[in-house]
Amino acid sequence: MLEYIRSNAQSFGVKLVFGVIILVFVFWGVGSFSDKGGRNLAATVNGEPITARDFEMAYRNAEESLLRNNPGLTREQLKAQQLGRQVLRDLVTQSLLRQEAARMGISVSPLELRLAVGQIKAFQNDKGDFDPAAYKRVLQAQRLSPADFEQETSADLLRRKLFALVTAGAWTDPAEARQRYNFLRQKRTVDYIFLPASNFMDKVKPTDAQAQAYYEAHKAAFAVPAKVKAAYIRVRPQDLVNPENIDAAAARRWYDANSARFTQEEQVKAAHILVPLAEDAPQAEVRKAQETAASIEKELAAGKSFAAVADAHNGPNAAGPGGELGWLKRGATVKPFEDAAFALAPGQVSAPVRSPFGLHIIKVEEKKSGGVTPFEKALPDVRRFMAAEEGADKLHDVLDSLIEDNILGKPLAASARRFGLTAEETDLAAATELEKTLGVKPDAAQTLVNMPAGAPLDTALEAGDAYVVARVLAAEPAATESFDKVKDKIFAALTEEQALATALQAAAERRKELRDGPLNPTFKQGLGARTPAPLERGGALEGFAPEPALAEAVFSAPVDAWLPTAYAVQNLKEGKGALLAHVAAVLPPDVKEWETVKDIMQSAVTRERSEGLFEVFMQRLLVNAKIEVNNPDLVDRKNM
Repeated sequence: MLEYIRSNAQSFGVKLVFGVIILVFVFWGVGSFSDKGGRNLAATVNGEPITARDFEMAYRNAEESLLRNNPGLTREQLKAQQLGRQVLRDLVTQSLLRQEAARMGISVSPLELRLAVGQIKAFQNDKGDFDPAAYKRVLQAQRLSPADFEQETSADLLRRKLFALVTAGAWTDPAEARQRYNFLRQKRTVDYIFLPASNFMDKVKPTDAQAQAYYEAHKAAFAVPAKVKAAYIRVRPQDLVNPENIDAAAARRWYDANSARFTQEEQVKAAHILVPLAEDAPQAEVRKAQETAASIEKELAAGKSFAAVADAHNGPNAAGPGGELGWLKRGATVKPFEDAAFALAPGQVSAPVRSPFGLHIIKVEEKKSGGVTPFEKALPDVRRFMAAEEGADKLHDVLDSLIEDNILGKPLAASARRFGLTAEETDLAAATELEKTLGVKPDAAQTLVNMPAGAPLDTALEAGDAYVVARVLAAEPAATESFDKVKDKIFAALTEEQALATALQAAAERRKELRDGPLNPTFKQGLGARTPAPLERGGALEGFAPEPALAEAVFSAPVDAWLPTAYAVQNLKEGKGALLAHVAAVLPPDVKEWETVKDIMQSAVTRERSEGLFEVFMQRLLVNAKIEVNNPDLVDRKNM
């Protein structure tokens, strides 16, 4: 419910806590859970009550939010999906964290709360200052009282403080990030011998008995899926309200209340050429980098295009093609780069700029000035936003009405016209075709094809940013193609299958003749071995479809060794076949690339360690907690 309000507020601790709970608090009734009577209590956590009233309020809020955001859902479906248990898990988590924070002496002061609320952009005016009127207006639109919002925000801050304290001791060896990078980015040079299955086609001849056996074993492959023809209405919130019908005065009021949406930050569209240089590099390396940057400047001065020079000098992760970095806002890059980029005019190129990553030669292509878009210019967008919001408010009622008409058998075309919508029809289509035509999920499409002709759907189907109300007009049952009809396909498949098996046998025989050790060029040529581009960990050999088992074996084998077995592979030009691989060399990662990603890798390792530490902390709280479910019928919504 508070996602819109907090769209610009960070709550990593909250997200992590609830992610952990999903992992360690999955099954109902595990650990120290027990059921006890007590109609006024939903549960107790270490003796602290979760009242039936608190649970009911939390359940209603969750239910309302889910129904509003997923109009195709019903209350019964949420009940069947055990929403009550999910809500109780969240409440238990909140209690445990609150109790632990109190035990550790952690609290949130009124000043901290006021500062946190003031930093939320939805509550700020055009100058970035806290606006009490906007605060009340936005909360009212979300149907929240300031007291409720501040209580939840205080709880979020408390959780973040707890996360910070618990993970403060997380330590990672600086070498760990480099070791992980070296492992992930190591490459291997591979020599291979490929035996195409097509070379063995004339050596195999499937029999009629084999073809018949293949047909019986693979009947599912020859199944003709069930098909239906459906009438449907596609409903999107933005289609329920015409933006042009929105009064300009109302649009002005909405604009004033949501001016933060139309605040444009100053931006530059930049490209750069990076000469990697460590922040603490010795003077000799600094001079070498400066000399490289000077030679690049000479190339640019000679008339070479910036993009061409960037592609020639940039490392693989330094930037996009042509050195492109895209649109950048202030704060998105390191300070020296930002200061230089924003000081340039469009088309200008900077002198080399030193940053922690190295020396940058920056070109600014375009600039956007900051400020608030005037109402007159923003009016089309304002009307579009308002139409989407008003349409979202109407969506549930419109869908209810259309579903009711559908169940009663009323013409869908007439029902659609009442809301300015259009009814359409599909051709006879299988589930996979319905997925594409209607934009629905696989299970929804399968629901349709399982329905008989004339049957209406008693719910709305999700279809991306829309919902679909549908009725089956005609249906064809599933069937299986006869053997005679697919016989040629079967013989072709068997021939390919047996040819591949023969190729693998031939490769296995050849493997017996091969000895480990380096391959001299003459011997390699005699074997007909090829050497593609170096193989990355988890990647595919150049010219072949991915084969995970082969890639894993290559990175497990010693240098100058042949893999012990042949692998069935798919060559992108020659088709299927058998491959023998020889590991020729291990290539270390690119040092320049490491310089560009080391901060990211170090941050990822540190974050992973912190998350793991907090997960253990949460597990300990749950294992040691005494949690009693006093009113399971309330939680499971029995007789409700």
